[in-house]
Amino acid sequence: MNLPTTNASTSSNSRPSVLEQPLRQVLLLFGCGVLLAGFHQAWDFALGLPGHFGLVWMAGLILARAGASVRFAACCSALGYASGDVAFSGAALHALGQAPGYALSALLVDLAWQTRATLITRPVCAGLVGGLAFTCKPLTMAVLVALFEIKAGSLRHGLGFPLLTHFCFGATGAVIGALLWQSAQALPRSRDT
Repeated sequence: MNLPTTNASTSSNSRPSVLEQPLRQVLLLFGCGVLLAGFHQAWDFALGLPGHFGLVWMAGLILARAGASVRFAACCSALGYASGDVAFSGAALHALGQAPGYALSALLVDLAWQTRATLITRPVCAGLVGGLAFTCKPLTMAVLVALFEIKAGSLRHGLGFPLLTHFCFGATGAVIGALLWQSAQALPRSRDT
């Protein structure tokens, strides 16, 4: 008599449902975004250059995007970042003004991933995507300055310098994120050999 045996760890009762897995990932990505905001508030590089947070921001977005199966993983992290930035920041209005630039850069990372996932996991391609995506932040800020006549210290010398520095920091952060992702993928294989 052939009776099917079910391993307890793979039974349908112990596996998360189809809806629970994406929800868990969204909550984890949101939490990672909040952690990025906390990191940004707690440890500023004090470089005095526009875009310096792009090192951490783009590395975090690349890792979030490459490590999740949720369709808009980077956007989920950006939403968490915006929420955390408003909560942790002493100037919530300033944080809300920064949110569109971060959201747009996350959206571009997600769109690049959906176009071709290897754009994010190869360091050179990730650098190009990350640099271009992070230049959305000063561009968005320039639009907000023009529309609402607000002040943006990073734009006091024009748009060229902030675009250049945001591109450089965003590209470097994306390369770091891609290299960290590749290192993480190599770990399980090295244990098996």
